[in-house]
Amino acid sequence: MTEKKTLLKPVVYVVDDDPQACRDVAELVHSFGYEVRMFESPVDFLETVDDCRSGCVVLDMRLPGLDGMEVHQRLLQRGIALPVIVLTAYADTPMTVRSLRNGAITVLDKPFRDDELWNYVQEALLKSEKEHHRRQHQSSLEGRLKKLAPQDRAVLQLMLQGKKNRSIAKQLDVSLRTVENRRRRVFEIMRANSVAQLTRMVVEYEHNLMPITDPHDSWLALPFERMAC
Repeated sequence: MTEKKTLLKPVVYVVDDDPQACRDVAELVHSFGYEVRMFESPVDFLETVDDCRSGCVVLDMRLPGLDGMEVHQRLLQRGIALPVIVLTAYADTPMTVRSLRNGAITVLDKPFRDDELWNYVQEALLKSEKEHHRRQHQSSLEGRLKKLAPQDRAVLQLMLQGKKNRSIAKQLDVSLRTVENRRRRVFEIMRANSVAQLTRMVVEYEHNLMPITDPHDSWLALPFERMAC
């Protein structure tokens, strides 16, 4: 049975206490067909934002109550991985450096050019989409791995070491039929067709990697170099 996935469109959050500046950014983004949510209060934004879909944040640096730096820091503390584009009319080097170290896509001076802001929004959305896809993949793999009983995991661990069924049975002190049944269960639960695919899944989970859609493309494209005699 295949998993049903609901694809949600990305959201661009605009946080700026200047209503006109907020509308200007929102209208630009909306003109390209993206959903926009505007907030003049950073507190309202933090109470509303979540990480269940991809998107980005266009964040003014000077805000009432919390400045943009603090808002960005709270997003990071909550594990919300939405890329942030910082806007400011009062840029200074220390602030810019801190924002970039926190992972901001860029710090743009106000007034900004529409094409410049839109280029960074596109970059942020692409980054967010990749991160969202990676997290979904991690969650899917974790869900499958949790369905493996300890006995199944023991078999999987030895399979990944290249052990054959008879060797696994001897090492675990169980029958060959038991190993075969557990091995079959591992493939079914993990939805894998080979040990190589299982290995990729475990590596992707352990190292928080994106799924490898076609592991053959890169090495097949390598140029042939004839060895010297």
